[in-house]
Amino acid sequence: MLPRVPKNLTFGFKATLPITPGVIPFAAVMGTVCADAHLSFFQSVAMNVILYAGASQLAAVDLMTKHSPVSVVVATGLIINLRFLLYSAAFSPVVQHARTHVKLASAFFLTDQNYAVMCAHENRLRNNREMIEFYFGSVLCITVVWQSSMIAGYIFGNFAPASWSLDYAVPLSFITLMIPTLKNAKYVAVALFSSVVAILLKPIPYNLGLIVTALLAIALGVLLSRKKQ
Repeated sequence: MLPRVPKNLTFGFKATLPITPGVIPFAAVMGTVCADAHLSFFQSVAMNVILYAGASQLAAVDLMTKHSPVSVVVATGLIINLRFLLYSAAFSPVVQHARTHVKLASAFFLTDQNYAVMCAHENRLRNNREMIEFYFGSVLCITVVWQSSMIAGYIFGNFAPASWSLDYAVPLSFITLMIPTLKNAKYVAVALFSSVVAILLKPIPYNLGLIVTALLAIALGVLLSRKKQ
């Protein structure tokens, strides 16, 4: 008899499917870039599995093709991934009492998409165990789509025509997930503030504007919460 699949694992997988159209072209571009950089299939798949950080992978491959120093490649990847400090801080209470291997797996597979899906559905999950099951269902969906699309991109090239402008699918998928979380005026205020500040700070190099925006938005959220209390 096959083992019973936890219902929240299935729930997490299904809840993540609507945002996969934004993941597929991104992963396909990643595969194409690796092929254009003359990385072997094994090297490309190894990078995809070991790093598992799309934006950092793209930046790393671009810098390597320009023969940049290793220190620059590593530093760039770290700067781009600084946003995960915020995700991890928010997600840590969920896995605080989980086993070590669960914590390690949760940290490794954490992505923008997984975190966004969790935020959009957390009110439907009753406890940390259900949230962990949901999270790994989401992880399974994103991982399968990302890895398979990256391999397809490496073998067949970026199969999506540029005229389709599928790069817009990524931010649109996040907007779709964000809207249900705007439950009151405080959430709306923080969202509007973040949008305006992110646009104003876009010229800051190394994508540091994103980090500064996130920190300012967190500060505003704390301030509004204290005023409400």
